[in-house]
Amino acid sequence: MNVWVTGMRLSLDQQAQLEQLGHNVTILQKESEIQERDVSEVEVLVCQNVFAYRALEDFPRLKVVQAVSAGLDRLPVEALKEKGIRIYNAGDTYAVPMAEWVVWQLLDFMKHGAAFREKQQNRQWEKERRLLELTGKTVTLLGVGNVSEAIAKRLRAFDMHLIGVGHREKDVPFVDRYVLLDELHDVLKESDVVILALPLKDETYHLIDRDALAAMKEDAILINVARGAIIDEEALVETLQEGKFFGVALDVFETEPIQPSHPLYEFAWVSLTPHNSYVSDQVNNRLFQNVLANLQNEQPSTT
Repeated sequence: MNVWVTGMRLSLDQQAQLEQLGHNVTILQKESEIQERDVSEVEVLVCQNVFAYRALEDFPRLKVVQAVSAGLDRLPVEALKEKGIRIYNAGDTYAVPMAEWVVWQLLDFMKHGAAFREKQQNRQWEKERRLLELTGKTVTLLGVGNVSEAIAKRLRAFDMHLIGVGHREKDVPFVDRYVLLDELHDVLKESDVVILALPLKDETYHLIDRDALAAMKEDAILINVARGAIIDEEALVETLQEGKFFGVALDVFETEPIQPSHPLYEFAWVSLTPHNSYVSDQVNNRLFQNVLANLQNEQPSTT
């Protein structure tokens, strides 16, 4: 098949592996380059946000879209399904670094890392008496996919109590308790830590609104590694201005990049990173293995 790859880096060896499957591989360094190319023969797209530059109708032979992200919110999912185009996401590619990012942020809050760094910078030898343990704390995981499973695996080592929240009945073995979204506010009231790791859809847009924020404990920790628009950012800022939360860690935002004047920069107990939690030295190979496995599934049967 004619496979076009953009939004990820391919080594020469990885390109050769795809070609050994019989694919004709075209690599674009930037997705915007697709604006000037003839895409009438493209059968497989490995991409992130190509449809911001070209209409779906420009791809008459398209059979498969492989997203390089775990979320599919940048793709015209319904339109692709209507045309019978198969869609794959990045699977568990980013679960490990995102889970490690969550653990880092959580430990940094609980152990007052910022206070120690400030004292070190000021050459002060002064003990910190406010340190907390993770042991026994209740964590709510919104979303129960690959990322939440990786987070849960690590938090279990700290003997934390895990609650999973999802949108449908299912068996979720990696949490101690599983509830549906209609019980969200009830579990928020008992949670010491709330972690967002669910897809952005119509039903999850501003899921964490003023009412949800109000339901959380005054000294809760809120962590978002999902999509920024799951939180009503304006409501969050207002809640922070009231002094709520022990800590808030955000890797994603409603509009990215956030500007230097953004009010979220004003709060000492808010940790901000620039949509960076998925980055690691191993994600490129893990992403390629997922892409390779999905394209092998698309190979015609020889029987």
